[in-house]
Amino acid sequence: MKFSSAITAGLLATGATAFDKYQPWGKRDYSCINVYQGIPENATLSPGQEIELRWNREPTTHCGNPLAEYPASNYSIWLWNNPQRVPNSINFDARVKVVDEIPSTTSKISVKIPTDLPKVDDDSVWYMRLDTTLGSAPQMPSLFNAAGPLTIASHQAA
Repeated sequence: MKFSSAITAGLLATGATAFDKYQPWGKRDYSCINVYQGIPENATLSPGQEIELRWNREPTTHCGNPLAEYPASNYSIWLWNNPQRVPNSINFDARVKVVDEIPSTTSKISVKIPTDLPKVDDDSVWYMRLDTTLGSAPQMPSLFNAAGPLTIASHQAA
């Protein structure tokens, strides 16, 4: 009996730490930006490294209706460290703006990983989130794409 309790507790702990980046990060938040060139899963990046992203609002496996009939607001790109789902929101250890005010007509950008990232407990659970809002759509939803998890290795020697 003790053995099965330990296994159950371990599985629950493992499941609680898993983060599904395709699920909403808040109310009226949809994974409806199709990034077709970007960062591969589990990539290792360095501060200062340049990344090129290309995207559109075509349907994807995670979003059959990307609300393309509504114009997007300007896009922004953020790095999130260790996001954790809570009701209607996300908790995180750190969040860093990479760039904002990307014109809504843009579908590609080159960005650099910031060199002044905060110190975090785990540098292997970063996510890069590209997002926008649809101000003229009913309930003004936000659309996003999240890449990750990523490791952003610092230049510091161990």
